[in-house]
Amino acid sequence: MDAIKNAINKIQTFTNKQNDNLLFHKLKADGLGNVTPRDYQLYGIEWLTHSWLQRQDGGVILGDEMGLGKTLQSVAFSLHLVETHQVEQPILILAPLSVIDGWKQEFARSAPSLKVIIHIGDKDSREERRQSISDHFKFNNWTSEKPPFNVLVTSYEICLKDHTFLEKFKWSMLIVDEAHRLKNAESLLYQTLKTLDMGFKVLLTGTPVQNNLKELYSLLSFTSPDIFSIENSEDFVEYFSTISEENSKLKKDLHKMLKPFLLRRTKNEVVLDLPGKSEVVLYTGMTKEQKKLYKTILTKDIGAFNQETGQKTRLLNVLMQLRKCCNHPYIFPGVEPEPFELGEHLIETSGKLVILDKLLKFLKKGGHKVLIFSQMTTMLDIVQDYLGYREYTYERLDGSVRGEERFLAVNNFNATSDTFIFLLSTRAGGQGLNLMTADTVIFLDNDFNPQNDLQAAARAHRIGQTRPVKIIRLVSKNTVEEIILKRAEQKLKLTNSVVEGGQFSSVKADEVPIELNNILKFGLDDLFNQDCDEENKVDLEKLVGKTSKGCWSTTKEGDGVAKQTNVQENEQENMYVYEGQDYSNIASEQDKNTFENFVKNVTDAIDTERSLRKNPKPTVQPLFDLPARKRKTLTEDEKRELKAKREENKAKRIKLMEEKRADKLKKLRESHNYESCKIELPDNDSDDSESLSSETEDSSVATENEEDRQISYVVGDLMEPKNLKNRDRIICHCVDNSGVWGRGGLFTAMEKISSVPRTQYEIASKVKDLETGDVHLIKFKEATKTDPSIYVALIVAHTRDKNNRLSPILMSSLSEALEKLYHVAKTTGASIHFPRIGYNTPKFNWYGTEKLIKKMLAQRGIKTLVYYYRRRGHNNKPSTSASSQQQATTTSTIASERTDPSEQYISTLSDTSSKETSPTAENNSPESNVDLAEIFQNCTMYFHDFKDSAELKKLSRYVIAYDGDVDKTMTSYTTHIITSITSGDVIDSNDLKNFKETGLPVVSKDWISECVRKGNLVDVKDFVVDLSSSES
Repeated sequence: MDAIKNAINKIQTFTNKQNDNLLFHKLKADGLGNVTPRDYQLYGIEWLTHSWLQRQDGGVILGDEMGLGKTLQSVAFSLHLVETHQVEQPILILAPLSVIDGWKQEFARSAPSLKVIIHIGDKDSREERRQSISDHFKFNNWTSEKPPFNVLVTSYEICLKDHTFLEKFKWSMLIVDEAHRLKNAESLLYQTLKTLDMGFKVLLTGTPVQNNLKELYSLLSFTSPDIFSIENSEDFVEYFSTISEENSKLKKDLHKMLKPFLLRRTKNEVVLDLPGKSEVVLYTGMTKEQKKLYKTILTKDIGAFNQETGQKTRLLNVLMQLRKCCNHPYIFPGVEPEPFELGEHLIETSGKLVILDKLLKFLKKGGHKVLIFSQMTTMLDIVQDYLGYREYTYERLDGSVRGEERFLAVNNFNATSDTFIFLLSTRAGGQGLNLMTADTVIFLDNDFNPQNDLQAAARAHRIGQTRPVKIIRLVSKNTVEEIILKRAEQKLKLTNSVVEGGQFSSVKADEVPIELNNILKFGLDDLFNQDCDEENKVDLEKLVGKTSKGCWSTTKEGDGVAKQTNVQENEQENMYVYEGQDYSNIASEQDKNTFENFVKNVTDAIDTERSLRKNPKPTVQPLFDLPARKRKTLTEDEKRELKAKREENKAKRIKLMEEKRADKLKKLRESHNYESCKIELPDNDSDDSESLSSETEDSSVATENEEDRQISYVVGDLMEPKNLKNRDRIICHCVDNSGVWGRGGLFTAMEKISSVPRTQYEIASKVKDLETGDVHLIKFKEATKTDPSIYVALIVAHTRDKNNRLSPILMSSLSEALEKLYHVAKTTGASIHFPRIGYNTPKFNWYGTEKLIKKMLAQRGIKTLVYYYRRRGHNNKPSTSASSQQQATTTSTIASERTDPSEQYISTLSDTSSKETSPTAENNSPESNVDLAEIFQNCTMYFHDFKDSAELKKLSRYVIAYDGDVDKTMTSYTTHIITSITSGDVIDSNDLKNFKETGLPVVSKDWISECVRKGNLVDVKDFVVDLSSSES
């Protein structure tokens, strides 16, 4: 410890001598964007700069409480280093995937002059980016040549995958967001980062101490390994574990040791205008089903409770199962009723959902927006079913949600007041997100580590919040959840002691030993005597607090204040402590006796079962032996003859059963007056197939033009398929084999036009004519003089299990169905029209589906179209009449004669858009139709002459994400022509002529980027490309 103290004494103490206004003007000169840092943020930037000047190979921990703007301070500090201190080597930033977009936006807002690369994505896109960067280094000298960027932002996971690429650079600074990921010095991420050639290290974390001092030492060792050697970790913890209230010298030593490396401010200290945050614990009862399951779990592994043979791992497993039971019994497979249907039983089976149901009605009426956190994604699944049943609008984010979808979900929730609830997993959704439009946070379960819950709550209680925030915890009474909550409170004291309050814990790194035996038995006596109905009868306004005009009341009125704990107050009196004994940490004698009775009942039942197996009932013996019948010995010929007769009889029985089944089906179909519409594959020697249209003159759709063997992508309504050469059209839709017609999306859109497909589908199920791989071809619209017939092809490509869960698309069944459609289309000349089939179904894989459609249909000469419905915001465009529709089709046909690279990328555009609002979308709920920022509302772009596919893809995604549309060809809807050429470049004369005829502005690609950067539609006059001298 003396060596550490001596090294720290050599570091110059930071004193903030610079005037804050002077630093602000310096930052503005550096190019600071349209932001004004607060005084404490300017202090933090100055502290970071001082620390960098002191030790450029060292590091610090910026440990400000969540929501105080650590990202802004880091971005401004990076800008200051690059512009003022002329740092040329790049800066590396690591962050959770969910906050990457937040970093991107902060750099665009606060440091627009810095060149920032966001290094995430799939393997191919990352390889393309790596190659582009590698091409910049002509002499392959990665450490001395100036790179083509100032900052590279990536995620932890990508860092581990691409560490060999990152090792090539000499990084001037490493910034790690949510740096408590490095609390374990033996973790793979920790060890990987140590291999990088990096200078200054900045660790950002709102929770520098989560469990013990050893974790804090790991962070200190990462920033300054020359001072805090990892080998001295145990000595550090041992040294400071002896601190007591009387030992003020050791307290001062620790504060002096931390001061040069750790800067920690709380909201109470620096943000006086931030609305308050209050917390309330709601104790819920357990239903009969939960109690029965709770008892079963406790007695399932009795041996784990034996002190001699008990294993901690087995007891922890029991603890985890009990926590699941406290949430909802349906988390366990086989408990929910079969077949599963949504209903009140979903709520009545769980005490927590009973309270949550009442609570959400209360909050909805009060005009609040709510965040709901749970550590279990299976619990989120159940709550999601409940929200759908109650028709509450919601968004969801957990570890399975991709980065782009996370960004859209957060924007959806923040951009409108219509979305009532955001479902989040505590770990994936509890870090880095800004959800301050919510003012209520509900925890369905509590984390053993209280810092994770604090991180989650800080999503709402942060700078910019204008309303008081209420945190509500649901805890099952007299269960292990009470102990978990108590343990979390004890851990929270350690953080307050070390970095905030100046008081220190006297325990070592292992803290108080956890007696799992007693924890699991806690509250059993009271639990099985309590009445769930009585426990769940609550006056929410009395317990939670009053609300007015969407805001929580800050006045302490009513009886509910006794239950409410303000986080800014000191520790309150503990109701479990009596005469110095803490009864919350141990099971009472009554609890132990109740558990022993459980064990005795189970043991007696097991012994009874064993005795029955050992002493079976005696069988009645015959009075005398019966003579055994002698069997005739068969020759080999007789054996073969007997075997042949058996097989013949078996074949007759099978044939008879099939005849009976066929006769039964025939009678069943006759009773329903059913005529099958199922397509059968033609015989190999026959090319005949039932014609869809007697007016089709050319039955061959094969063509020598390779362009016609590609899928065409259409932005439009699938219910109005394009008329191609006056041929019949087939609309395809995937269904399952249950015979239950769906609700919403294409199901509803189709039924509004004709009820025939639904009726045919439901009867087909009743008469057993619905198997996977089938295609039922049903006439949808009769032909007219100007419009050919429209058919609907119901493709049976899904199944449902016994719990009524929908399967993913069965690719083998889809392939079989497409083969049947191919033969029909080939014979009749019909075109085939698809939605993005499978959207919103489990394990949705559009790319695999698209590849199969292309292989089975388009590349074999069948005209195949895929439709994307126009987003809301474009519905104000006039609908096309028959003549205008024909005009749009003609324009599209003429334009499609030119090859445009955008055609091959239009299929990827909807992946980054929000939920479709089309009748063809899978979920056609009005509440879910939430718009994002409307920068490009009412704008439809046509991209011209883009050779760089990556750039085209990026710009197209910008347009779609901000409420615009992209056309693959110029149509009557096109409002802007975006080009990659510049004034004076040579352009094709036909293109130039078409541009002049439309009268539309031809705009530089930089216009889109400028609109996105400024957040509004910028005037195009400064970006119009001069074509007067461009004709070839």
